[in-house]
Amino acid sequence: MLGIAIAMSSYAAMDRHFPTTLTARLGPVNAQAVSIDGSGGYGDVSMGRYSTIIKPVSIPMSAPVSHKAFTYTVQAGDSLATIASKFNVSVAEIRWSNPSNLYSSETIATGDVIVIPPIHGVVVVTKASDTVQSLGVKYSVDPQSIVDFNRLSSSTLSSGMTLVIPNGVGGSFPPPPALFQILHSSLSSAYPVKVLGCCLGPYVNNKFPVGWCTYYVATKRNVTWNGDAGFWYQNASYQGYPVGPTPKVGAIMVTWESWAGHVAYVEAVNPDGSWVVTEMNWVAFDVIDERTIKPGQLGSRLVGFIY
Repeated sequence: MLGIAIAMSSYAAMDRHFPTTLTARLGPVNAQAVSIDGSGGYGDVSMGRYSTIIKPVSIPMSAPVSHKAFTYTVQAGDSLATIASKFNVSVAEIRWSNPSNLYSSETIATGDVIVIPPIHGVVVVTKASDTVQSLGVKYSVDPQSIVDFNRLSSSTLSSGMTLVIPNGVGGSFPPPPALFQILHSSLSSAYPVKVLGCCLGPYVNNKFPVGWCTYYVATKRNVTWNGDAGFWYQNASYQGYPVGPTPKVGAIMVTWESWAGHVAYVEAVNPDGSWVVTEMNWVAFDVIDERTIKPGQLGSRLVGFIY
């Protein structure tokens, strides 16, 4: 209903005994203290028939914000851009909310069912290892906002819960396929790099092929997941490993510095915020180097860190 709805208020119904300050404002009244014309008013209080005091109540004109994610079936002619515009979210927010089929590609087909966040943010399905604190770190939000927006009675999460992370931001997406050498040659001069004569870590019998960045890092850490380097952040997170945007000693750095991604091992974090990594196959195949990276230097190519 538009406009002002008339509803019963907390004012008590009255019969007779009206104060003169009120009846004087209502116009002529009869012996029962009922306004002769059946109505009257005093301030924001109105007098109805039979001595009922009523007060106007404003009705919200806009629809309330939904706190639940919803699904959308892709129609002929849809693109992620048109769908995002339709529901007032971003393409990235839709992709982050559909990691199993939209993380590595923006391709959609008629009939696909995709999850849409109700506001700007990310929709997640919790794993047993998730906490509101770890989700807050992963998506760069205040953990309390997750509790509040989802109207959780407790901050304890259980596996399989669908939550909306309001204003959450996920990791970077893979770039379009490109020749690593072309991309690499334009970036290598920007970093202080030192080629090392050694050394592999203790896990030399890992499942990754020798000479690649994944092999080297998997010698430094016991890597229990699979996949190309660029997907390690997500794959590790799915297994319950904590992840986040801040470099820490012993963490695995994940980037999209090539079409397949890149990983490196964080050796040190400097007082100025820069960090030192060791890595393989950045300078050349099967070569280990040490590189110093400044905050912001990787830009959107930095996916994050596995702790």
